[in-house]
Amino acid sequence: MLKKANEAGRPVETPIPWEDFLADIVNRWSGETGERKQDRSKRREQEILRAALRVFARDGISRARIGDIASEAGMPVSSIYEYYPGKEELAYAVPLSVFGRFYSEYAEAVAGKTTARERLRLYLWLAADFARRNPEWSRTLYLEIWPSVLVGETTVRHAIDDYARIIVHLIRQGEAAGEWPAGHNPYETATILNGSVNQLIITWLIYRRPRDLMKATGSVIDRAMTLLGPVEPPRPRRKPRPGTAKS
Repeated sequence: MLKKANEAGRPVETPIPWEDFLADIVNRWSGETGERKQDRSKRREQEILRAALRVFARDGISRARIGDIASEAGMPVSSIYEYYPGKEELAYAVPLSVFGRFYSEYAEAVAGKTTARERLRLYLWLAADFARRNPEWSRTLYLEIWPSVLVGETTVRHAIDDYARIIVHLIRQGEAAGEWPAGHNPYETATILNGSVNQLIITWLIYRRPRDLMKATGSVIDRAMTLLGPVEPPRPRRKPRPGTAKS
């Protein structure tokens, strides 16, 4: 559905309602991870995923072995294979096991925000804060999964696509509401916004710099969001020409 055209001629899209859009993503990644819907011991599987996360964050996915994960989890190797056929499948499941919690946290935190600008700023800020509070997960996601061929796996790619789709949706929502002018490609703008925060997270994970990640994140977000432009002022009404006013 199209709402209006901007000065550059690109139509401003009216996005689907925000609450419906976000609820769809939260529901998609809540509950059991990814496509695994089998009736197995959830508690035992979570123990495996937590152990794998620690091993992947410590040793890297390429160097980690199933035996290392089994040892970390305190169970025999055969127990791992009851749930996952190999290390690759386990590596797919690890980031997905936490994505649902991130989306749920954001949905709860954003409930009181009414503008696209507020929602977008909170989303970018929470992405960094969640990475700070979950360093093993963020090391695995940002340093191992995201830059690797693993991201091509269907379920992992969908999770990361949803991560970026929220940013694109909010950019379009802000355009449609007149919070900032349209004209730029929303996907390119989303890449800049997301990339700025991601690079800050990666630098912090590798070098522990900046020391105060969240202070730096706030500054980077404020500067990056200037790309969206100022709030569109209301258009002035045309004054009637002299002698044409109705009596």
